[in-house]
Amino acid sequence: MTLSNQSRAANIKLFYYIITFVYLGLTVLTVYQNPAHMNLLIAGLFVIYVLLIGLNLVREYNFIIYKDTDDKIIMRYYPLHPFHDKFKSIEISKQTFSHFELKKRSMGLREDLFLYQISAKGLAKYPGISLSALSKNQKTEILNSLLKYSKKES
Repeated sequence: MTLSNQSRAANIKLFYYIITFVYLGLTVLTVYQNPAHMNLLIAGLFVIYVLLIGLNLVREYNFIIYKDTDDKIIMRYYPLHPFHDKFKSIEISKQTFSHFELKKRSMGLREDLFLYQISAKGLAKYPGISLSALSKNQKTEILNSLLKYSKKES
């Protein structure tokens, strides 16, 4: 099974570019308007821009590719924010996969998935992966797939 949120990820990236372009365009237009109202309008536009971008940064949207192969569980993800990190990948053998955990963060705006693997040194916990950019159906498919291999109820 392979699951990807490519179309939603593209729309989120496009949103960042459009909102930035609109903000900059409106800011430039206000410079040519009545100077008495210019500072107030620019400040208002800046607050709206920061709120929209800030909300999306708090949700930590990711482009996610989930693969359930014969012997491995593979989760690849790429942050969609403008100051993105590198592509990250988690590959866990189904024999060593222990369980997963979902945690709501940032006042319930973001849901992170934590994967656990049994290793020679004990239980290893991978960093959380934000599932905010997934649809409900995609999230359910991933969780059901992980539940099949989980050795502990989540």
